[in-house]
Amino acid sequence: MKKTPLLILVLLVFTAVSCKKPTSYGDLSVNIGYSINDKPLITDSLCYTNAVGNEFMITEIQWFISNLMLQNEQNEWVELGHQNTPNGSSKIFYIDTNIPETQTLDIAHIPVGKYKALRFTFGLDEEDNQTGLFSNPPESNMFWPDPLGGGYHYMKLNGRFINAENELVPLNIHLGIGQNEDHTEFYQNYFTVELPIDFEIKENTENQFDLTMIIDNWFRNPNLYDFIEFGSAIMQNQTAQQLLKENGQDVFSVMQIPENKNNTAMKRDEVLKSFNQFTRNAAPKPHFWTWENVKQTLKQIKDSNKIRL
Repeated sequence: MKKTPLLILVLLVFTAVSCKKPTSYGDLSVNIGYSINDKPLITDSLCYTNAVGNEFMITEIQWFISNLMLQNEQNEWVELGHQNTPNGSSKIFYIDTNIPETQTLDIAHIPVGKYKALRFTFGLDEEDNQTGLFSNPPESNMFWPDPLGGGYHYMKLNGRFINAENELVPLNIHLGIGQNEDHTEFYQNYFTVELPIDFEIKENTENQFDLTMIIDNWFRNPNLYDFIEFGSAIMQNQTAQQLLKENGQDVFSVMQIPENKNNTAMKRDEVLKSFNQFTRNAAPKPHFWTWENVKQTLKQIKDSNKIRL
């Protein structure tokens, strides 16, 4: 008779454990985008002016993002990694405007549920940023010289700008480990970004959101960044590195993509609206002429006479 309560207790515990609902998981796609002046980036076109009046163009952006995490409603941080670990660590993502497939970060096996914040490291922290981590390109091409601290670039933002002599010269915003003037001390210039997000991971659903780099914010808040003052190359200029590090806190934004439950096509007027918006924003292309593009091209030809290449 005395064993009956103990037996009942064991049965209750076993039932509770066996009835616990298993954790479900979903996949996530993070779509990388770029904007300047609230419009999508146009590469290879001298059509931008920063906050201090420098005229410039962007040709390519290559960068690392690492240590991605989502914070759930229980304030726990869930680590995010590659679906298939490529060259290097599963928590490091290489992103390159010249390689379209890198513009989407595919992440698998995330517990379903609601999430309220996104956190990541811009660049690579001390633990990850070790010389020799990547043996194959394109990641290996991001190496940072050992005399400058070793490891890898956090970002190469390349382009051109018009200098004080009215010449079109290279613009190389290369961020990485910094050093003092005596070359005796190194500085870690990576930084952590944390963004609020109202997002739910669902099972068997195309979960996705956009992560946008707002390029003009690199050069204006809280520090005005003058291309002419800092010149074409800043790898050994810690003052420039520090200014850009501080400006990086509001460079990124997140936008959730609404779930298209019905998987219906856009209406005709929506398509036309999007197309018209694109033609207004598009740079002149030899195969895509509109009257606005013709006028813009003529203006660029006229302006080019003022620039000594």
